[in-house]
Amino acid sequence: MGRFIVPEKTWPEIVIPEEVKTYIGEKKEINLAEEILDRNVKEGRGRKVAVYFEDRRVTYRDLYRLSNRIANFLKGVGVEKYDRVGFRTRNMPEAIAVNFGIMKAGAIPVPLNPMWTGKEVAFVSNNAEIKALFVSGDERTFRAVEEAKNEMKTVQTMVVLDGEKDGFVSFSEVTSESARFDPIPLKIGSPALVLYTSGTTGLPKGCVHFVENVISSVYLVGKHVWKLTPDDVVGGPAPVSFAMGYGNGCLIPYFHGAAASIWPRFSVENFFRFVEDHGITIFSSLPTSYRMILADPGLEEYLGKYDISSLRLFTGGGEALGAETARKWKEVFGMDIYESLGATEMLHICIANACAPVPVAGSIGFPVPGYIAKVVDTETGKECQPGEVGSLYIKGPTGIRYWNHPSRNLEEKQVKSVKNGWNILGDFVRKDENGYIYFVSRDDDLIKSSGYRIGPDEIEHPLSQHPAVAECAVIGVPDPEGIRGQVVKAIVRLKEGYQADERLKEDILVFLEKHIAKYKLPRIIEFTDRPLPRTPTGKIIRRLLRQ
Repeated sequence: MGRFIVPEKTWPEIVIPEEVKTYIGEKKEINLAEEILDRNVKEGRGRKVAVYFEDRRVTYRDLYRLSNRIANFLKGVGVEKYDRVGFRTRNMPEAIAVNFGIMKAGAIPVPLNPMWTGKEVAFVSNNAEIKALFVSGDERTFRAVEEAKNEMKTVQTMVVLDGEKDGFVSFSEVTSESARFDPIPLKIGSPALVLYTSGTTGLPKGCVHFVENVISSVYLVGKHVWKLTPDDVVGGPAPVSFAMGYGNGCLIPYFHGAAASIWPRFSVENFFRFVEDHGITIFSSLPTSYRMILADPGLEEYLGKYDISSLRLFTGGGEALGAETARKWKEVFGMDIYESLGATEMLHICIANACAPVPVAGSIGFPVPGYIAKVVDTETGKECQPGEVGSLYIKGPTGIRYWNHPSRNLEEKQVKSVKNGWNILGDFVRKDENGYIYFVSRDDDLIKSSGYRIGPDEIEHPLSQHPAVAECAVIGVPDPEGIRGQVVKAIVRLKEGYQADERLKEDILVFLEKHIAKYKLPRIIEFTDRPLPRTPTGKIIRRLLRQ
């Protein structure tokens, strides 16, 4: 499979920190499921809850035995070492067992985003040359696989996790296999996981992570960002077959003997209900979730009804939180939100406010120990001065290595994404004089107007506070007058009871003038009745709005 990874000469510099090297020791081969999951059984945590899902409680021993059955099934249908095996599921404990079963069989997990269309499912399946595929039977998740099954050229076995579907193996056949299995290790320095990007800027890109990359990420995030102990429960709504939720629900907690609380979906009441029922200590979600909780008219009632005292850490990333949301959250909940930044290309979190000396509202903090970062002016190539906006360059124990199947040759993208050993993630940030990093915008979303670099979040956050605004997005569009390069355009969906007219536009501009500089004010405001396009985790897909 090495032929499908971009050439080694294009790889970033990978730096494994000493504490991870010490943990790995003399091992030349590792089975990740054995290292992350099975170790808990061997260390006496077999009866401890590993996964909370609604009213279900799944122990480490349950996961251990079910993942062994899945591994036996995969070997029985001809899955070999380093073969790719996909899973596209709603959040359910069986999905986590599937992930570990794939790993135990020596195969490579490929999570498939549950929001992808049939066309995208077929593309990723063919691109990764998936040999077997697991899917949950709910209509929302299953339909796209059903649509794509005749287009998937390499899939030999398809398993449905719940219910019965024509042409799919029933999960009952899988669970009838033996619960004993000797995990097949993979060599350190070889691929162990392929995560695909969400496809918000085009076709999804496969990101290859080696054995030592995965060990490094689960070790460092758990220890330095979440500071996990076996008493912790990491909870949130992110789909486990989507990159952020995969790390949260399929990897990191178990390495530290903690538990995961996976949710069927996000709602404000689910936040309060599952925190109390599952004893969640760490809540991880996108800023959108925090804003929805703060804006909910029933917030006071929920606070009085539910006991959420188990919580000790609020964290998240994916888009900028904004200082106003951070301030309001602390005012209501008495705790900070520790923002972070990660990327599918980097596997998980690589910069976090939890790694800073003290949290600073609106900042994403400092690099996770083991990573280093700098801010670079894209025009001069020189490192930016404090306060200047530039491109984020980062390196550490994970990095960009694209899957380079002929169906989508990504060598050119790889060359653009790595420079002198540094990973260039396409994020524009600034760093203050104390070393705190602030997210400004994705490269694709950055608005360049009259020489200014404007991040959409800088405008969206205050705009969302206007009493008429239900949701909003900001993009750059060509200046109709041809003077400024781009101008700021705001797309706004109104709350019920408000009239979309010129007077409201003026009122919005007057409101914004109190919060942002004049050069950032939208020159175009467009009202829409449609919900804005979002990823499964709630991020706005600005590419679709620009189109």
